[in-house]
Amino acid sequence: MDIIQIARYLDQLLDIENIQDSSRAVNGLQVQNTGSIRKVGLAVDACRATIEMAIERDCQMMFVHHGIFWGGLRPVRGPHYDKLSAMIRANLGLYSAHLPLDMHPVLGNNRALADKIGLEHPEVFGEYEGQLIGLKGKVKRQSAAQLGKTLEEKLGAPVKVIGDGDVERVGLVTGGAGDIVGQAVQEELDCYITGEGENHQYHEAIEGGCVLMFAGHYATETGGVQAVGKHLEQQFGLESEFLDYPTGL
Repeated sequence: MDIIQIARYLDQLLDIENIQDSSRAVNGLQVQNTGSIRKVGLAVDACRATIEMAIERDCQMMFVHHGIFWGGLRPVRGPHYDKLSAMIRANLGLYSAHLPLDMHPVLGNNRALADKIGLEHPEVFGEYEGQLIGLKGKVKRQSAAQLGKTLEEKLGAPVKVIGDGDVERVGLVTGGAGDIVGQAVQEELDCYITGEGENHQYHEAIEGGCVLMFAGHYATETGGVQAVGKHLEQQFGLESEFLDYPTGL
């Protein structure tokens, strides 16, 4: 298959046209190439490091969560030029999916995180620009500390637990969605999990009686690209490889 065929398939699979991404992310095919796609590199970020990894490991295409174009005109110079020129010289294509990947009910980042904590009967939760982008449900009743420990083990990354007590009703939105903690408080959830947030959200959670967990922007968003990679392997017989380059944030 060529990259145009794969991109058209992914556009439909991830419902690219119908999901509003007000972060101004450019979802879909960002860099075209020529020839057949045999191997896809999977990464959270299309940074210089992961691009170099994809080239070294003989990938013809990258599928990422954070691409290299984020809306508006941008001069092709400096680091932006370095990344783009490296891809073109290596005939490496790039497909990016931001909110469409977070939100996919089967292959998405939120679903992957929900599966890691054993979230049962997940429902959509977390309004952002008119869309519900996260999930909520129940886990086996346990202490907040135990849930945080489980999450650390599953993600292989540190988890900041704010608050204590037993938790059962849990909401989550991967990435940088600390501002949705207020909605978790309003819905009387016991716990809200996201990647990162801001200082004032500590007080919002404590005063609202909702345990808040920051599990890392990068760490909470590794699941979606890997799930899509496995899906492409099964559908089209392509090889895929996860290009892990954690930021610690």
